[in-house]
Amino acid sequence: GYSFATWRLHLRGETIRSAADIGWIRDLTVGKMMRQDMITVNAAMPIAAFREEFPLGSKTQVVAVDGEGRYAGLALVAEAHAPDLEADKGLAGILRYADVVLHPGMNVQEAIAVFDAAEAESLAVVEGDGDRRPIGLLTEAHAMRRYAEESEQRRREAIGEI
Repeated sequence: GYSFATWRLHLRGETIRSAADIGWIRDLTVGKMMRQDMITVNAAMPIAAFREEFPLGSKTQVVAVDGEGRYAGLALVAEAHAPDLEADKGLAGILRYADVVLHPGMNVQEAIAVFDAAEAESLAVVEGDGDRRPIGLLTEAHAMRRYAEESEQRRREAIGEI
């Protein structure tokens, strides 16, 4: 049978496989995994100016913000260099994932679910206070790698290798 504490965790949606299993997923948060060295640009920036500032190969994506510093979307550098784009138009027309963001308090499983639903390789992390101010970037590959590393660490602890 279940102990009362285990049953309460089950009711909250926690998946429990063993006593050593509780908590590590909750502790592996977006805030701990994200990169904080992101570059931001104004979403109204003309594509020609963006191309000049970010030549092909310099970055893969850049976080775009509105005039008040709120997240507006991700500008993919390769897409901005497409020859069929009008260079005098603003970035706003090519921004992706404007409505899909991560929050620093999300755990790794929640983040991976957002990546899957959005079919995105990278997503912006915004402050959780409703301001939508970008504070970092997280790639799906890094989140998956950290999840696998932590999972392997817990497995090794459980069988006594560590």
